[in-house]
Amino acid sequence: MVKTKTFINTIQKFFSSNGNIYHYLKNYIVPENIFLIFCLFWGILLVFINPLFQGFDESEHFYKIYAFSDGTLNFKKITSYTDGIFMFKDPKTFSAQIIPVSIVRIAVESKALNPYIDENKIKHPPNKIKFSTIKQQSRYNLDKNFKTLVVHMIPSYTIVSYLPHTILLTLMKQLDTKPVFMIFLLRLCSLFLYTALIYTAIKITPVKKYLFLLLSITPLSIYLGSVISTDHLVIGLSFLLIAYILKLKYDNNIKNITKKEIIFFSSLIFLLCVCKFTYLPMILLFFILPKEKFANPRKRITSFCLIFLLCVLWISSYLLYNIHIFSGTFSYYYKNTTEGLISIFTQPSNYLISIIKTIVINSNEYIQRTFCDFGFSDTQIHSGIIYAFIALVAFNVLFTDKQKAPFNIKEKLIFVFIILSVLILTLTANYIIFVLSPEGLIAGFKGRYLIPVLPLFFMLFDNDKLKQININLPLITTIYAFFFLAVFALTIINRYYTI
Repeated sequence: MVKTKTFINTIQKFFSSNGNIYHYLKNYIVPENIFLIFCLFWGILLVFINPLFQGFDESEHFYKIYAFSDGTLNFKKITSYTDGIFMFKDPKTFSAQIIPVSIVRIAVESKALNPYIDENKIKHPPNKIKFSTIKQQSRYNLDKNFKTLVVHMIPSYTIVSYLPHTILLTLMKQLDTKPVFMIFLLRLCSLFLYTALIYTAIKITPVKKYLFLLLSITPLSIYLGSVISTDHLVIGLSFLLIAYILKLKYDNNIKNITKKEIIFFSSLIFLLCVCKFTYLPMILLFFILPKEKFANPRKRITSFCLIFLLCVLWISSYLLYNIHIFSGTFSYYYKNTTEGLISIFTQPSNYLISIIKTIVINSNEYIQRTFCDFGFSDTQIHSGIIYAFIALVAFNVLFTDKQKAPFNIKEKLIFVFIILSVLILTLTANYIIFVLSPEGLIAGFKGRYLIPVLPLFFMLFDNDKLKQININLPLITTIYAFFFLAVFALTIINRYYTI
């Protein structure tokens, strides 16, 4: 009894010494820490419940990383009458990589989970997998000396996009790690990198912290952060770039933008362009920075021009190199890049019509799949759940997530221009590369490509004329996000697994 009273007195003293438990914890219940808990909990869960190689083009990204770990910066080519599945009347030249058979075996077994067409051109419905099957796959040895040449449409990303993964995979190869554990560890590498970038973004921005939090814990954002790809890096860098610009703009401690700040901004935008050049328009965020924070107007314009020139030189070199290395290779979905580029200038009306038709017809799909999508995109969550989350995020910006000096019309026009430019550039890249659908729609564009500019879209709702409301919208939206993620995880389990 005495011990019980002593314990109760200790607890009472603890609370009384701080006045209120809220005041004690408020320094810890901050957006960046909420993100850290959310992202690691759901991210680690998604790393392991998502079947092997079911992320977007995950096997292709893995092959690319494996090639880099072998010291290969390019891909192999093979000319054959078959790609291993289909037979052709004339020989075709394919892009390919030399990969251990055990890894290719897992990729082939995983593709059976998705709808596919076999060598007899018979369409098969999606399958499910048992947990025991993954357990069996975990026994496959790497066997680095038993390899095969696998044909695949290799992503044309540079080693920069995969550097941490390449280092980790090189180490795992030395330790003869089994392929299944390689996949899980590379997914965790993506997750930790995504978490670090977004955590830093939320921490450094003086405004819109809850906006960054809510957009970074959507099901698709965390899903992309927990698979082997480059999306986690693109999203992380873009959010960090926007957050850094907001810090330079609103942080009262930064009186002058010096060479140090310009170099850091240049590094972020350059890395983003290296990962995916279609996000170059985000360089225009430079112009929302206050003019008075620069030493003089000449320095401001000169700095921007140098950064822009550096990025354009890289993108031009990158595109020319890819046109060169991909020339002569066959694809089921692609067309000749040079011909696609020329068609924009020779048939501008067809190009514009395709852009407009694609946006109008697919807009609803793009919106939903910007927040929720996975695997082969053959399973969806009810649209009402998705649009309710979008509305809650918008209400947070309208009513609670405010700053002392809201964005003016000029700044919002810059946001609109960036969003539209990224959308059109990405669609144009797909128009040049992909064969159009029979309806004249552009293939290859995914809703996830819009995630990097989502903060800019929601910041358009910023308005100082609306009064704050008494409801704690950030808390409500965060709780709803937990529900959203739970539905997402259960949908994945229901889609892929059977007893």
